[in-house]
Amino acid sequence: MTTELNRLAHGVLFPALGRPTVPNWVPTRIEAGLGGFVIFGRDIVDGPQFQDLAAQLHGLRDHVLLSIDEEGGDVSRLADLGGFSMPGNRALGELDDVELTRQAAYQIGLSLVEAGVDWDLAPAVDTAVNPLSPNGIRCFGSDRSLVSRHTAAWVSGLQAAGVSACAKHYPGHGMSGTDAHLATPLVDVSGEELLASYLDPFRAAIEAGVDSIMVSHDLVPQVDDVPATISKVLLTDILRGELGYDGVVITDALEMYGIADVAPLPEAAVRAIVAGADALCLGSWAFLDDVDVAAAALVEAVESGRLPLERLESANERLARLGTRPKADMAERDNELGSLLAEKVVVTHGDPRVRSDAVLIIRLEPTHSPAAGSSGWGVEQLLRDAGKVVESIGLSGETYNGPGMARAGVGEFRSEYGADSQVILLVRGAHRFDWQEKLIGELQTQHPDMIVVDMGVPGVDYTGFAGWIQTFGSARVCSQAAACRLLAQ
Repeated sequence: MTTELNRLAHGVLFPALGRPTVPNWVPTRIEAGLGGFVIFGRDIVDGPQFQDLAAQLHGLRDHVLLSIDEEGGDVSRLADLGGFSMPGNRALGELDDVELTRQAAYQIGLSLVEAGVDWDLAPAVDTAVNPLSPNGIRCFGSDRSLVSRHTAAWVSGLQAAGVSACAKHYPGHGMSGTDAHLATPLVDVSGEELLASYLDPFRAAIEAGVDSIMVSHDLVPQVDDVPATISKVLLTDILRGELGYDGVVITDALEMYGIADVAPLPEAAVRAIVAGADALCLGSWAFLDDVDVAAAALVEAVESGRLPLERLESANERLARLGTRPKADMAERDNELGSLLAEKVVVTHGDPRVRSDAVLIIRLEPTHSPAAGSSGWGVEQLLRDAGKVVESIGLSGETYNGPGMARAGVGEFRSEYGADSQVILLVRGAHRFDWQEKLIGELQTQHPDMIVVDMGVPGVDYTGFAGWIQTFGSARVCSQAAACRLLAQ
């Protein structure tokens, strides 16, 4: 029999599903009070499958919250549903038209309503002041005022469609070059700096009525000696107190090394709720055992007096408000907006047209972020679909052992297809990797007739090549915009 305390403990937990069907363990945990789920790419096959999955989960109990990471751009789950694609935050920041940002978020919201999602764990409102930030492409930009304007527009657009938004990653890790999936990001600012301007994007989100805020695993050593996820100073004193926020606070995934290296799941779960969080994202590989362990830890913490019962009660009360916004009219869907925005933001330099029937793509892979899900990106298939013969060389930090492979690849390709056959260099944030910058310099010297397609954050000047295309993201519509420039007559 489910006790009230056990129900409250389950109510703050949000594990993964791990498959595109309802797992056997789910119904009993929903009956026990489980708050809901975070949906990941592997849970999605196509639109009809996911709509059916969402309907089944919602049918298990009133108010089962389904959340998802749909930022547009490089972090998109909707792309897996087929048909829908929207440029991400960096592209919207480059356009710097808050009405277009609001419209983009509204269309994302309508697509999520159609899919059956209640809660979008977006937008990312970090300010990419560190050019080496692994999340730079997910940020509106490096100017805090610009980020704040677009944060408010994105939040209002999404929530107008009927989906709860989530501003992340509080307190903001755009200053750090560390991915919280892999380690704890360091944000070395004082409490005075936080309140003076650093938290402005979160203020903007709060003023726009954002339903939730995600706290990340940032360490702010001038403010507290533990990550923000479990910091009462950052969550209760500053976010609740100084900023006056009374919406839902959800943690970033507790399986990420940024917190797991500090506290294992049961300890992190208790400390996060004690600190002021309301919902615990357990992680993309967190299932049945993790739910039971976290719930048991919360129950024990209340029974031992370590966790006030009132904290669990207030967390559940806040979560009860999510997913209750009125749904907008699906007749307002605009499946062309993403393409229009991608076309509007793309920038070309020189002559980036492909004039040969055969194309070699040298693809420089960035470090893959787990947040992005599928790592597929680029123009290769689009060029094949247009009738080009396409060969490719993929280089990563693990496989690169000097420029010889690229030089040999170009030589062999042009020996087979002719000296005028086109070579395309496909990059994304190359300035973050020394080996990529060195290789690009050598290729520019040896093959200045190459074309560069840059689908990341600006950081390298490619004007020494014959042509250069900037898309400011690798969403499908951004790839299509680049392909149009490559194939122009």
